[in-house]
Amino acid sequence: MGRYPSWDARKVDLRLRSLGCELLRTSGSHRHYSNPFQPDRLVTFAWHSGDVSRGIVADICDDLAITRDKFYFDR
Repeated sequence: MGRYPSWDARKVDLRLRSLGCELLRTSGSHRHYSNPFQPDRLVTFAWHSGDVSRGIVADICDDLAITRDKFYFDR
């Protein structure tokens, strides 16, 4: 197992909400969240069954301008 755990879409959603993101809209299976750290950027990911790939989580972290350590492990 790698350093970063696998998370499903529900857990990513809960983490985004705990960071201050709000669900703005959905387009099909994609969910668009506000970005409290960079208001001019949205955070988007596809809501599917199974785990969200670590690459998508890395993209979410880039959109939020935070590290993956902060996303996964900070409370």
